[in-house]
Amino acid sequence: MSLDDRLDALLAPAAAAQSTPPETTRPAAAAPKGWEPGVRYEPGGAMLVTAPAAEAPGQDEADWRARVEELGLAVPDHFRVRLVEARHDPAAWHRDAQGEDAVTRPVWRCRFLIEPASPAWKSAEDIDTLVRDAMRRRRKPRPAVGAVERALVVVYADAQAGKVGRDGGTPELIARIADRFDRLDDHIRDLKAVGRAPTAAYWLDGGDCIEGFENTTQQAFTNDLTLTEMIRVHRRLTFEGLDRLAGRFGRVVAATCGSNHARVRRGKDAVGPPADDWGIEVMSQVADAYARNESAYGHVSFVVPERWRDTVSLDIAGTVVGLAHGHQYPRPEKAGDWWRAQTFGRQPIADAQILVTGHYHHFRAQQLGNGRLHIQAPTLDSGSDWYSVRSGEVSQQGLMVFSVGPDGWDDLRIL
Repeated sequence: MSLDDRLDALLAPAAAAQSTPPETTRPAAAAPKGWEPGVRYEPGGAMLVTAPAAEAPGQDEADWRARVEELGLAVPDHFRVRLVEARHDPAAWHRDAQGEDAVTRPVWRCRFLIEPASPAWKSAEDIDTLVRDAMRRRRKPRPAVGAVERALVVVYADAQAGKVGRDGGTPELIARIADRFDRLDDHIRDLKAVGRAPTAAYWLDGGDCIEGFENTTQQAFTNDLTLTEMIRVHRRLTFEGLDRLAGRFGRVVAATCGSNHARVRRGKDAVGPPADDWGIEVMSQVADAYARNESAYGHVSFVVPERWRDTVSLDIAGTVVGLAHGHQYPRPEKAGDWWRAQTFGRQPIADAQILVTGHYHHFRAQQLGNGRLHIQAPTLDSGSDWYSVRSGEVSQQGLMVFSVGPDGWDDLRIL
């Protein structure tokens, strides 16, 4: 090409540039809401860093620190970097180059926390200060007596009137219960003395109020009362216990449940619905008697199971307390399984936070689930010698009491 030809080519208008169109690329997806890159300053000097989308986070703090420093953030001395959250973002991807050499890499979104390597209060001097200040804090004023509802719960379980055992028969039973009622008076005075006086009382009859004759053959030869006498003794003891509470509290609630010894039977077979129970009948008799004298007993109310149920629940000072005898499960350690099944079955104790039972003649308490409590009451009877012969275990008698207030239960004692 001559010089003139080259000059003409330089002066001619340039043709539109032709190039091979790049491969179709997918634009990077915007960060999901809440994952926008940035730094949030936390109390105590910590920083929460949301990093831009990049490759998967490293395996240790050195990798995490390098990732943060690449963003232009300086990690202060005595601070550490901790990966607190990492998510793979399938909607975003990154290419290193275009054309045949392009490499697609997965995208991760990460949050890192830059925090003190050791909390400032952990120095020896600060720990001393922490303990000293906590111990010298001003105590919160105690609520005035009567300003909040506090309920006394009295659990009367397994008296089995008419039964004879190692600790005697009916005379000894009556004397034992009279002594426990005297201790109950002392307990009420003790609560008042320490500023936790109850404002209401609940009488929970845990069942097996009488021995009966149809549970085992030996009852026909060892009992010292007839069936009607057993019922009469239990009724009069119930009157005595409730009278003591009715004379001291402006509100009293009495409840009972179905049980095995008190169930109406023909031989060993139950007769009628679960509510066909001598303990439930006696409670109904007491309720009828109190209804005759509203001026003296109008503040006493009664709760018994529905006809086809043998358990009840009560709202006691804001806490739901369930009452069951305990014969529904084969061993005391199975109470939790039975209670869970009752909850699934929406039975009367489904919403109970505290479950009170008897039947197994010894005290037992177990926390279950999230804040639920099973309390098994001790017996009031004269002893179960057949069980002692078989197992060597001897039940200790007692009247169980506890209180329920705005903060839950407390003051649990065996009188």
